[in-house]
Amino acid sequence: MENDKKALLLEKTLDHFLKYGSKNITMDDIAEEFGLSKKTLYTLFKNKEALLLEAVDLLWKKFIDEVNEIIESNQNPLQKIIAIYIIAIQNISTIDPIFLYSLKKYHRAVMEEYQKYKKQMRDEILLPLLQQAKDEKLIIQTIDIAFFSAINFDDIDEKLWKYKVFENYTNQEILDYFITLKLKGIVTKDCFNLL
Repeated sequence: MENDKKALLLEKTLDHFLKYGSKNITMDDIAEEFGLSKKTLYTLFKNKEALLLEAVDLLWKKFIDEVNEIIESNQNPLQKIIAIYIIAIQNISTIDPIFLYSLKKYHRAVMEEYQKYKKQMRDEILLPLLQQAKDEKLIIQTIDIAFFSAINFDDIDEKLWKYKVFENYTNQEILDYFITLKLKGIVTKDCFNLL
């Protein structure tokens, strides 16, 4: 029962952090919001940093579960990349940028964990898919996929917030400009219509 309570609390608290950032929400606020004593809350989470760390883990684990379903699909590697970024853009659009800014400023260890997941996504999912596309001759053979990924796909979340694209463009337009058109620039002529 305690694990269920903790999981529910973590899920709901994550939603609050994503909407309002971490600085504006205290452990007192969380205890009051969920009708818990502070003692109970601190039994579940050692401190706010521990709560945030588990919330970031939950955020990424949910995303990685969705990504793994795409990886298992029968799509070609470029279509998988696009499908992954469809989910990524949908998820990023629900997060207020204050969440990451507050992690950077006040919770460096948690931000390092967030960055670790981003690096894992790049190194263990995105780059292998680009390499597979290269091996299958779907993309131009001279493309340096690590460099391509770094300048086009790294820190896409921060770029989307920096340029306030969610205020002016649909998710489909964002996908086209940030992902699809860039991939079209490196596909071989024979594979252009695969995207």
